[in-house]
Amino acid sequence: MAAIPVRSVCVRCGGDKELPLGRCPACGHVPSLGERALSLLSSTRMLSEAELLEVQSRIRRGEALRPSAARLHAAATLLLDEGDSARRTLTRAEEIGLLVLSILLTPLPAFAVAWTWRDTPAAGQALRVAVIGLVVNVAMGWSAAFF
Repeated sequence: MAAIPVRSVCVRCGGDKELPLGRCPACGHVPSLGERALSLLSSTRMLSEAELLEVQSRIRRGEALRPSAARLHAAATLLLDEGDSARRTLTRAEEIGLLVLSILLTPLPAFAVAWTWRDTPAAGQALRVAVIGLVVNVAMGWSAAFF
């Protein structure tokens, strides 16, 4: 299933951009930490296309954006939820499951997990499990060859 494309407008100039937290191609502005919730609110993640066009025209007219506290809270909550995924770690059960899989079959799934979550702490955990599984597999192969 394809992801729904996100459209966003720059909170400084009102220019079109693809990612709410990305750099504006028109003016080069990157939302500061304090502008991130407002920038997320100025995207199709939080607004309909019609509402986004209205926000864009207001920014281009020089009007200040004053969203409600409820909308700002919703955007801040979404930002926090997405930030939690960047700190993803493996649970003990997931780590043990990967280790058993790596020892009994192949360490390739653990390497795949490490690659998939390469920007999170889970990648280091999965890589450690993959190396342990690889070492155990090599040791079992050598012991079977010599005994």
